[in-house]
Amino acid sequence: MLLCLLLIIGPCSLLAGEGHASAQVMRVAVVKEISGTVNVLKSGGAKSFKAFRNMSLNEGDQIATGKDGEVTLSLSSSAADQDEISISTGSQVTFSKMKDSGGAKTKMSVWAGSLWVKVKSVSNASDQFEVETPTSIMGVRGTHFFVKVNPITGKTEVFLAAGVVESTTTKDRHATGDNSDMPNSVTIYPSQQLGEADGDEGLETSVSVVDLSTFVSQASPDLVKAILKDAASIAAEQKQMLDKAKESIGSEPNKDNFGGQIQSPEDLERMVNNLNNLVSIIAKEAIDQKKVAQDVIDQINKESGKKLIDSSTKSELILSEKEKKQQELAAKFEEAQKKAADKKAQEQQQLQQAIQDAIKKAQELRDQQEQANKEALKKQQDQANQTYYNQLTAEEKKRIDENRVSAGLPSIPTKDNTSSGSGSVVSKPTVSLLNNGRSANGVLEGYIDLGLAFKGFTGSNKIMGYQLEVEYDNTKAQFGNSDFDMDPLYYRAGAAGFIVEPESAGTVPGANSVDDYRVVQGTGNTSTLFYSVVKFNGSSVEINGETTLVRLPFLVSAQSYIAGSITFKIKSITAVDENGNPVEVVKGSDITLQVIPRIV
Repeated sequence: MLLCLLLIIGPCSLLAGEGHASAQVMRVAVVKEISGTVNVLKSGGAKSFKAFRNMSLNEGDQIATGKDGEVTLSLSSSAADQDEISISTGSQVTFSKMKDSGGAKTKMSVWAGSLWVKVKSVSNASDQFEVETPTSIMGVRGTHFFVKVNPITGKTEVFLAAGVVESTTTKDRHATGDNSDMPNSVTIYPSQQLGEADGDEGLETSVSVVDLSTFVSQASPDLVKAILKDAASIAAEQKQMLDKAKESIGSEPNKDNFGGQIQSPEDLERMVNNLNNLVSIIAKEAIDQKKVAQDVIDQINKESGKKLIDSSTKSELILSEKEKKQQELAAKFEEAQKKAADKKAQEQQQLQQAIQDAIKKAQELRDQQEQANKEALKKQQDQANQTYYNQLTAEEKKRIDENRVSAGLPSIPTKDNTSSGSGSVVSKPTVSLLNNGRSANGVLEGYIDLGLAFKGFTGSNKIMGYQLEVEYDNTKAQFGNSDFDMDPLYYRAGAAGFIVEPESAGTVPGANSVDDYRVVQGTGNTSTLFYSVVKFNGSSVEINGETTLVRLPFLVSAQSYIAGSITFKIKSITAVDENGNPVEVVKGSDITLQVIPRIV
């Protein structure tokens, strides 16, 4: 019973007390009609999805229409009547705000496309309806208006059929034509259009009576239909404004006399003519431009029970001399903006083409590099196979040749490549342990480096590559460093003469070499590491003084927390010249380490 009582009292207590600071009025937008591609990105979401009929949109949601997409939304709340928004193709609209304390507030951000907005719910001072564009914020009251935003330039256009729209900006505002200063807040009235665009010295603004032929040509058929369907409510709101204007003829400029436009009976007569014929002239232009069919107008008139729209009208908007000049300036402004948009679109297209060309070229270079790397690696492997083959006994060579023939591979030629015959080696390559300052006879279990140091490769003994073959007990050592989330040979690039570009490293500046490593499981607990490097660019490398070309990481451990030893057996170290001939081959040396456990 207590639960039932709370459920009854709870909602009532939230709705009670209209002026309470904690009470909030929430609007919700609902998809009323939809066609073509329309996607919604929910507030906080990362992936958009297709909109559907009767879908609800809340604060922070974004709706976008494709080239074939159009959608009509209804906005309503418990404290406001229903508003309606028709969004045309190629539009992007975000519902920035849909709630406020004490009243209904809606703020829409339009960054691209066009829409027709019918707002009839702004009935008191606490209610607000705003449309934000790249140039300004449109504050509206009881209004029927059209908004269009160029996604390339950000140019904003507004056409008002009924009501009042106030365009407010924080930028410096200048009038088109004479570049005179304008206030940051500009009010437009029925039959007027507003054009705004960022200029060199601030916001360029044009206010004039709308050119209906141009307007209809730029509006989509669905938006034109939406305007015509609202003919009755447009006429009703216009009549209210005209009645107030009649009472305020000759008074100081204010919203009731259209900002001072109605100063005489002649002004009022011209305004009555223009507003009474506004929708009919739009209908005539729409039929002439094949935007709508006559049966659409007939159906609207039938449903209203009277001839709201006369698509055969001969009437035209009557303009004063001042209004004619403003309209001419607006046409010039529109033409200049169109040229600017075309130029910017062309620049963007050229930029996109340049990016695509760069990507294509980079892909070609990468393919060439990969091919060069594959060829260099194959050459290196062939050289290693040749070197290994030359070290075998005649019986072993015969067995390998038979296996290759069975596999359809050519025989390995018999050569004596243990020496190039091009000169003597000053000193043989050696392997030394780099243990971060610890004694080589007392290595704490963990991460160590085996450094491959070369010395004495000068003159005719310069080298293009090398290979290491080392055997070890895999129960006591592991190649690589699992304590770090990185390639085990992360420090192999940058050695003197051989700047390696690992496959997973992206681009290494100045890279001239590639490498390869493999760990092969042997008999028992033994594993053999094969590590090789070969240059694919530049000349042979000369190494005089002792130089460490690579440091190979291993993890070593003591078994059962008992100190022990581990031996790395150097099965072979081979250095080759630019023709692939071995300059020097070292075999059979060992490194034995005493391993100290971390816990004793």
